[in-house]
Amino acid sequence: MLDAKQIIADLRALGVKGDDTIIVHSSYNALKGDEKIENGPEAVISALKETVKNGTLMLPTLSWEAVTIENPRFNALETESCVGILPEFMRKSPDVIRSVHPTHSVAIWGRDAQKIADVHLRDFTPVGANSPFREVARRRGKIVMLGNPLETNTTMHGVEEMVVPPYLYSKNNDYELTTSSGEKLVQGYLRHGFTDAVEQRYERIVNLLDKNECKTGKVLNASCTVMDAAAVWTKGLKKLREDIFYFVDMN
Repeated sequence: MLDAKQIIADLRALGVKGDDTIIVHSSYNALKGDEKIENGPEAVISALKETVKNGTLMLPTLSWEAVTIENPRFNALETESCVGILPEFMRKSPDVIRSVHPTHSVAIWGRDAQKIADVHLRDFTPVGANSPFREVARRRGKIVMLGNPLETNTTMHGVEEMVVPPYLYSKNNDYELTTSSGEKLVQGYLRHGFTDAVEQRYERIVNLLDKNECKTGKVLNASCTVMDAAAVWTKGLKKLREDIFYFVDMN
């Protein structure tokens, strides 16, 4: 039986500090491997909160599978995430604030959680200037790929939005949004335009980072990569301006 509290020590070894702002892409199955974690996903979320108890914890609660052009409705309290069990436990966890976005919401806990969530409504793209993904970089925080493959790093979409490669967007669509307080509004958003012809290769970002900007190791049974968010944005943007197709393969 695995003790979720080991997550704290494992992440400390990868440079995560108690006052950090982190955004975590997670795989519960990778964390547990062939074993069981005592008290399950709830204990994992508690351990992640304890890891940054003086900072801010974020988990993407993406909902692009359920909130579609055919079903353009998002409810901050009710719409389920489509990216795994840990984001679901996170969004239901005490004192967690979920930002309002039809496809790219984020569950936030800790320092300035409400403030970070509130400004997300200003965006009209998947990972815009006011998204929590961008805020991690502004706060000199870290991107934690906790058992998830590097190509699932949603932050890279935000980097792409600063250059707008031809494959990035499809059309604009109006969505019915319900906030956690019950307020209802309608707002237009661009959706991503990725097709089968575009293979995302966001793992290439690690080729651009220095050793002090990217650390790898084990957290419980999962392979984990911790990246300096500001470096990801700065170096990723520089590379895209040199080669607009660097982070994809066009099939």
